[in-house]
Amino acid sequence: MAGIGMPPQLPTVVTAADGITRCRWATETGRDLTGYHDAEWGTPTHDEAALFETLALTYFENGLSWLAVFDKRDNFRRAFSEFEPTAVAAMTSADVDRLMADRSIIRNRRKIEATVHNARVMLSCSLAQLAWDHQPRRHYPLRSWADGRMDSPESHLLSAALREKGFRLVGPVVAHSFMQTVGIENGHFDGCFRSSAL
Repeated sequence: MAGIGMPPQLPTVVTAADGITRCRWATETGRDLTGYHDAEWGTPTHDEAALFETLALTYFENGLSWLAVFDKRDNFRRAFSEFEPTAVAAMTSADVDRLMADRSIIRNRRKIEATVHNARVMLSCSLAQLAWDHQPRRHYPLRSWADGRMDSPESHLLSAALREKGFRLVGPVVAHSFMQTVGIENGHFDGCFRSSAL
């Protein structure tokens, strides 16, 4: 939720009717995303399947809107066996062809094949260990929309480490969004009730 393209005069956080101050995107995008913002986005996890899901959905989002992927999350989970790495690693080219015909997900052969490939990489390495080894040593405060970076020094390092292990579609921008979504880096704006809770 980098804030790229947001009008600079808009506050980054808003206080809702419930009295809680949240990142503006949780309530001001035309959708009520308070549940996702409050309980999921930025919540630290070390669960391999949850990390794999987030990484895959992050690169599926590339070139599209985040909401297009968000709205299909349950369909992606069904299509990719709840993102259990061993199950996805066992998928065949016939499974890829089947998913290319599945209108309930985003049908991009390169991204589908990368997901199967990345699951196979995970059979020999821990995504959790690799990702959390790149947790920033300092907090980068987010006080304005301009502070919402697309990448970070740590995301460049994580991207390089992932690619060295063989992961695909894991550039620094994908790595940065992934890190914020799974709580490796706190991406909540200052003033949000979650910015100091992680």
